[in-house]
Amino acid sequence: MLDQHERTYQHERTTAVPRTGHRSRTRLATRRRATVGRVLSGLGVAVVLTVVPGCALPFVETDDGATPAAAVTPQSEGEPATPSGAGYEIVSGQPVRTHCWSYEGPKAFVNNISSDQEEHCHGALELWGEVVDGTVVPTGVGAVYGQVSVEPVRVATSEAWGVGTDLGGAVDLLADSYFAENGSILNLHEATTLDGVPANITRVEGTFEETRTKAFITAFAPERFASGADEVQFFVIAIVTPYDNGDELIEQVTGTWTWS
Repeated sequence: MLDQHERTYQHERTTAVPRTGHRSRTRLATRRRATVGRVLSGLGVAVVLTVVPGCALPFVETDDGATPAAAVTPQSEGEPATPSGAGYEIVSGQPVRTHCWSYEGPKAFVNNISSDQEEHCHGALELWGEVVDGTVVPTGVGAVYGQVSVEPVRVATSEAWGVGTDLGGAVDLLADSYFAENGSILNLHEATTLDGVPANITRVEGTFEETRTKAFITAFAPERFASGADEVQFFVIAIVTPYDNGDELIEQVTGTWTWS
């Protein structure tokens, strides 16, 4: 369960226009899992990731329940040029960093995160495009077909799970209340590392026809990081792609990831 800092329901495709503007997130056990689900669906910065078929698009939650796109700018200067041919599937070429972490992601994805969200250790690379002859072509506008998003979880939230920094325990708690809400779980536990720190990959089945890979990488950072007035340590990295290079994209993120 995540609070405002942590809500990260992942929908696979959303139609909209990318945000642009200035420069550049036993009974006791059953009860605990239910609590985790509620926390995951209500994170600490007013970023709401609505559930639609499979990739996450952040919206700013307003008092009246409307969710207009906020005026924020990709950190990369300008929108990415539309690649051609195999260029669609290039998984590198775009460094992304916050004061908590850094990695190198796909150059065709739009860095759609605000400076404020960046300061809170959120990340959001999004593949905006359209389907041409059965292939998703990056255009920088249209619909979101892929994403690499990073969502930090407040220490106060993760401590309430009662598992300390036991990654396996955290993943088990999130299984029904969070991962299953984002698609049928294909593999709950798959070991990996992030900069030498134990991490886990949970793979789920995307519900949108273009989605080829949908996975969540989770890890406790080696130390706590300041995030506004809070501290964060548990991170959820959502990876969604419409291309047949899902494993390569996951390896790119895990292989270039560095804790600050």
